[in-house]
Amino acid sequence: MRFLVAALLCIHSVLAQDKYPKDYFRSPMDIPLSLAGSFGELRPNHFHSGLDFRTEKREGIPIYASADGFVSRIKIATGGYGKSIYIDHPNGFTTVYAHLQSYSPSLQKMMNEQQYARKSFEIELYPKPDEFPIKKGELIAYSGNTGSSGGPHLHFEFRDTKTEKIINPLFFGFDAKIKDTKAPQVTGLLAYPIGDSSQVNNSSRPVFISLSLQSDGSYLAEQVAACGKLAFGINAYDTSDFNYGKNGIFEIDTFLNGLPYFGFEFETFSFDETKYVNTFIDYPRYQAQKQRYQKLFVGAHYANSIMKETKNDGIISVFSNFSLTYKIVVRDFNGNSTVINVPISYAKLPVIQKEKTMKPGYFLKSRIDNSYAKDGISVFIPAYTFEEDFFLDFDVKDNELFLHDDSVAVLENMTITFDVSKIPEAERAKMFIANLDDGKATYRTTYKKDSLFSIKTKSLGKFFLMKDTVAPKIYQASFKEGDTLDKQKTLKVSIYDDLSGIKEYNAYLNGKWILMEYETKTHRLTHNFSDAVFDDGRNDFKIIVTDNLGNSTTFESYFFKTK
Repeated sequence: MRFLVAALLCIHSVLAQDKYPKDYFRSPMDIPLSLAGSFGELRPNHFHSGLDFRTEKREGIPIYASADGFVSRIKIATGGYGKSIYIDHPNGFTTVYAHLQSYSPSLQKMMNEQQYARKSFEIELYPKPDEFPIKKGELIAYSGNTGSSGGPHLHFEFRDTKTEKIINPLFFGFDAKIKDTKAPQVTGLLAYPIGDSSQVNNSSRPVFISLSLQSDGSYLAEQVAACGKLAFGINAYDTSDFNYGKNGIFEIDTFLNGLPYFGFEFETFSFDETKYVNTFIDYPRYQAQKQRYQKLFVGAHYANSIMKETKNDGIISVFSNFSLTYKIVVRDFNGNSTVINVPISYAKLPVIQKEKTMKPGYFLKSRIDNSYAKDGISVFIPAYTFEEDFFLDFDVKDNELFLHDDSVAVLENMTITFDVSKIPEAERAKMFIANLDDGKATYRTTYKKDSLFSIKTKSLGKFFLMKDTVAPKIYQASFKEGDTLDKQKTLKVSIYDDLSGIKEYNAYLNGKWILMEYETKTHRLTHNFSDAVFDDGRNDFKIIVTDNLGNSTTFESYFFKTK
């Protein structure tokens, strides 16, 4: 039976890899590839959709097209992927290159022209197939740190052009470009009693299971004494040779008495499924302790594309007179694996650690729409917003909404509405709905219709009305009034708003709109004099910055520069 299971897993792997060409795509860089992030890695509120390659802690590494094709999409944004390029290839796949510093000269020229034409830094274009054909190995960009990047690197991903499903780049031969002889590392195992009548090791709450390293490199878990329904969760990470980072797990398979029971593999998933990362992990534990335990069982919501074998949703029933052997195999793409053997026996023991009792609330049925209202504040929660039924803490006091806490994962947008009819109209223009995020009042995009203010949100906690009458700040200009800037290649200024946030900014030289790139991480705007908008001699500079509540600040100065 053991050989049959191994053969089935091998066949699955071969079939998956045969879908994708191994030698068609080249590396996007000419430096050795080192992983900073793996496909499917568990990130805040999403699965990571590509591979992150290190760029030697610097920006400006040349980026090359991985194969022939054409630029199908090119985008500049202050968040997300920052500057990115999408190339469609004739074999039905699309490659994506993100967090770029800049584009190749021809692409950069097109983007600059469109930015000036639209008077906007943020821009997105969808060129036609004949507009920007690309050859394999052609320079397309330079690596950077734009958007939501946390440091210089290249985000690289593959998509099915037609379906837009994201595919693990390792299936396209990139596994051969990254040496990996190291097995995944396991740092913790949890056992979960499922249901009110279940218990594990004297507990009706999740308990840690200790592991002992064996001579063959596998782990043996302590004896698990349980009754009722039981499931497991694992904390693990992967790494590779010459890699000091902790990356995500590619594949886990579990077996009950030698038969396949539960498994997942990060071959592909859709963008609609990425939100299920919060049901894939033990979300309450993550919120409380920032530990991402991957659940080896499923609930009502799951990323089906990553699922393999599933029996009884991964939940084990433990009855009297039965002894069970549970095996967990954690595997990376290169086949390096770590095995954990877990002996399970039936025992109904006195419960020492009891499940925490929740204070009474409104019982929310997760599979239907739910609405709550009190004192002019209402909440609408669509069906399937939450993974399971639970008692929701809902209350309104002193015109503030208290909506549970962040220990529960939210999968869909809820609508929160405040009736502001008792507030004078003159005061409403500068008001918005805020919520408390890590102790700080945070602006939420507020839709206003007559006397109703509403927001769409996936956040829980405290919500209230706030007023923003303070204009943004403009500071740290890179020149003093009257300076001569003949040697400077750029003009810089910082902008910031600490409440509702920056909505827009517009800068001008001698009355003409100029492009200024916005780096949100540093709050810095940069204008490149290579755009050649400046006049020979005196140049009058003006910038207007407006926040989301319409408060604006204007800064004016002048400098001298010769062409």
